[in-house]
Amino acid sequence: MFRKILKKSVLFSILLLSFSFWNQSGFASLDAEEETFKFYNSSRLKEILERGELRVAGNQADEPFYVQNAKEGFPGFDYELGKLYADFLGVKFKFISYPEFSEYAEAIKKKDADIALSGISSNLERSKKVRFSSAYLISTPAALIRKTALPPPPEGSIITTQSFRSILDLQDLSGVTFAVRSFSNRHEYLLKNFKNNRIFTYGDTPSAWEAVKNGTANCLVADSFYIKGILLKDKSVASNFRPLLEQVQREDISAAFPLADPVFVRNFDFFISELSRSGALRDLEDKYFNRSDWVP
Repeated sequence: MFRKILKKSVLFSILLLSFSFWNQSGFASLDAEEETFKFYNSSRLKEILERGELRVAGNQADEPFYVQNAKEGFPGFDYELGKLYADFLGVKFKFISYPEFSEYAEAIKKKDADIALSGISSNLERSKKVRFSSAYLISTPAALIRKTALPPPPEGSIITTQSFRSILDLQDLSGVTFAVRSFSNRHEYLLKNFKNNRIFTYGDTPSAWEAVKNGTANCLVADSFYIKGILLKDKSVASNFRPLLEQVQREDISAAFPLADPVFVRNFDFFISELSRSGALRDLEDKYFNRSDWVP
């Protein structure tokens, strides 16, 4: 559907975006033309179009942003998003897997990858290494807690743990131990809001989830989309764990780009705005975060 909607030339969108720089600065038309090509000639986007290939970094273990051993037609949310962007640019798509953000940033810097898509939450510290696009998903710190760690319902009540909807509802509960990816936005959130609780940190979220399943901690903290993915992949999880998904803090899921490349970032932002306007972005979100058809 999206391919039928977007038939505009990539170069035309670049010129429009560059024109906005001219319009704000008051350059004469000749200067504006020179500025247009200066921005374009120094952009990674020019290299991609000349090479004919978009290289996207991400972590293939981050389900359902990427799906290992995927069924046909269900390679993962960010895989499909990257492929759509490559189609929009009219180039081939190549996915390269790296385990964590620092390696995405290094790969982009060294030009081993052009962008990174992997459910990445933007923050100030990370923005020193890459430039972020506008958000294409809005997440929140969320939790998946063992039901045995929650207080029993009042005697005679048929409603169980109904008051627990967000991670903040655990603040006055004793005995909660957390597992979280180290140095993530969620880790920072726990350090700020749960200073008296024990926090176990891990190199990635799958390892944190394993720690909760084996009893090292009783509550996983991750972004809300990751927890939705766990529940969709294994429906039996809901019998022993309660998801706390209500928003407590906005987290922007964005693409990572080379520093100082406004033409490239604005081109992607235009692409995302068109996906959103057409409803294709919402359809993609439903496909992976509200339905389980993607589960291998």
